[in-house]
Amino acid sequence: MADLIVFRCPQTGMNVQTHLEKQQGAEGRSFEAFTCPACARVHFIDLVSGQPISRKR
Repeated sequence: MADLIVFRCPQTGMNVQTHLEKQQGAEGRSFEAFTCPACARVHFIDLVSGQPISRKR
């Protein structure tokens, strides 16, 4: 079942929501590409935490 994930767009700072299949207790990291409706760029969402990859990592 897909969960509603809400994250802050790193480009615009706006809250964005999408339905993605979150993975519970997965080892390592799994990311999914998502086209952001706020800035029209592609962000990679961590399926475990529901947060976008940041440049700080």
